[in-house]
Amino acid sequence: MTVARPSVPAALPLLGELPRLLLLLLLLCLPAVWADCGPPPAVPNAQPALKGLTSFPENTIITYRCDENFTKIPGKHDSVMCLQDSQWSDIEEFCNQKSCPNPGEIPNGQIDISNGILFGAAISFSCNTGYKLFGPTSSLCLASDSGVQWSDTLPECREIYCPAPPQIDNGIIQGEREHYGYRQSITYLCNRGFTMIGEHSIYCTVNDDEGEWSGPPPACRANSLVSKAPPTVQKPTTVNVRTTEVSPTSQKTTTPNAQATRSTPASRTTKHFHKTTPDKESGTSSGTTHLLSGYTCFTLTGLLGTLVTMGWLT
Repeated sequence: MTVARPSVPAALPLLGELPRLLLLLLLLCLPAVWADCGPPPAVPNAQPALKGLTSFPENTIITYRCDENFTKIPGKHDSVMCLQDSQWSDIEEFCNQKSCPNPGEIPNGQIDISNGILFGAAISFSCNTGYKLFGPTSSLCLASDSGVQWSDTLPECREIYCPAPPQIDNGIIQGEREHYGYRQSITYLCNRGFTMIGEHSIYCTVNDDEGEWSGPPPACRANSLVSKAPPTVQKPTTVNVRTTEVSPTSQKTTTPNAQATRSTPASRTTKHFHKTTPDKESGTSSGTTHLLSGYTCFTLTGLLGTLVTMGWLT
């Protein structure tokens, strides 16, 4: 069966309607062409969710997401809208690097955070003088499953001690103790009869994180071995003394009063010797009796005179 084709005169009315159809299609397509927006603007450290599209109609909203290890700044917008003039609304940078937590403090040490604590920053550790660092010397702020965190834990600062102080002969260390730290000193004393030669005190210092004493200990030498310093010769000094003239004073002659003692001359005693004859009645010699009486009288008289002379009898 053969399909009949329309004749040319029958198709002429359809050709007359073609301009109207084209105009209608143009009117339907004008809103889409005039209001479409191109790709949204780029935002530092953020990416828009385009879903593979390159053209967006009016009132389309595109939301951004911060890059890895960056976080949204609170209070700032993270999206744009396609406006009627085919332009996107304004947007500011809203993503910032993530920050590691405060590293804390090191007893007897310091933490240098001059580079900040944001993602990628590095901090360094050090100890105060007299202390030695045990552990890492630095740490980095790196990404982790939960965000960002420090790569290393804090170190420890331990006190540096000097070795045992040197002992000395003929002397002691005053107040000796078990440990001596930085700037702590010891004092030496010599035994009796010895003299100290050198510094009486030394203190603990630090060199290359090791403790050492500031100098050698003194020595105690016997006093007989210590050379004596020559005597100091003093220069003669002339002193002007102001003289005072004293007027002569007449002195009276003083005659001591001495108590006079009168001397009584001893009485003289004359001895008479008589011839004795025997007493007929008593049978004794009377001459002998007279002789004894005279001798006794003489003795008593002499003793009495002596006592008077000495002043015992007045």
